[in-house]
Amino acid sequence: MACSKCTEVPHVPEGVKSVYVSASHEYILDKIYNILMADSYDVKKLGSYIVFETDCFSAFIERCASDASLTELEKRNISILPLGRDEALDFGKASAAKSLDSWNTLILSKDLIWILENGSFTVHFQPIIDTATMSIYGYECLSRGVLPDMSIMSPGKMFDAAAKTGMLFNLDRQCRETAIKTAAVKNISRNIFVNFLPTSIYNPEFCLKDTVKWANQLEFDPSTIVFEVVETEKVDSTEHLQNILRFYKDKGFRTAMDDVGSGYSSLNLFASLSPDIIKIDMELVRDVHRNVMKQSVARALVSMAKEAGCSVLAEGIETADEFEWFRALGIDYAQGYYFGKPSSEPLRQI
Repeated sequence: MACSKCTEVPHVPEGVKSVYVSASHEYILDKIYNILMADSYDVKKLGSYIVFETDCFSAFIERCASDASLTELEKRNISILPLGRDEALDFGKASAAKSLDSWNTLILSKDLIWILENGSFTVHFQPIIDTATMSIYGYECLSRGVLPDMSIMSPGKMFDAAAKTGMLFNLDRQCRETAIKTAAVKNISRNIFVNFLPTSIYNPEFCLKDTVKWANQLEFDPSTIVFEVVETEKVDSTEHLQNILRFYKDKGFRTAMDDVGSGYSSLNLFASLSPDIIKIDMELVRDVHRNVMKQSVARALVSMAKEAGCSVLAEGIETADEFEWFRALGIDYAQGYYFGKPSSEPLRQI
């Protein structure tokens, strides 16, 4: 059974009786105190926190979040704990506290909550080209949320909201599983690249078992699934990421690193992780044929990857000049609008 973080969806609590507020600095707490006093709340200041009673928790959050006296940074440093009528303040309740910014985002995240509760996703496939044969090597699977009116919620908007509201584990799991299921429905026999966020996985043996289950149940050859780690700049523990990639490899899957070359952290991780494929960051790809510095970095990356026995993919290719320059350099795979945009129906040939 998956953990609650991967399956449950948080909601703004109802039946709140009392609200406890603390802040990283006393002057920020004073700002909240003054807002509440101006709105005639019966508020008490008890040392490092304040407490008051309310019948409408959402109204309090929306009021404070819209107050011009609070900066965005301050909103992220205000911690708020709502308690119900039969709940008492104790240490065990601490995990239910969220920042003002997080509570406000949760209130505004009705669309994401609906998507997660209904598993309402679609997957778009962007072709990846084998530069030696100029045929389709595989597809990157890109998830989007589908709202009740059939409009699309972008992955950026979904993941930004999920990161602030504790829904990241659930969202990342559903996106991984939907990608694999949809690829099976579309009868994709080529390789599929499935993104995952390392920060959404506590323990790979536990958190990824449902993903592996679906891959096996749908009779995928594990070697045709490439799990692609994204947002490497947010990885705090290299050892944790090594454990995740080792888990995938032990199950027969392959791994890839996204955005290599975008900063020192990605290069440092590459040296520690030994992925099967690295994807050169699209900012390095853009107009590479005109930029000597980008060319030097690209050559170094490709040389380093080849020495490590790692395949190289250039992503974000938009022009023939960009492609030809990288093809002459000897990269293995290419991806970008030049070959095809993400589409709900996978491109079968170029």
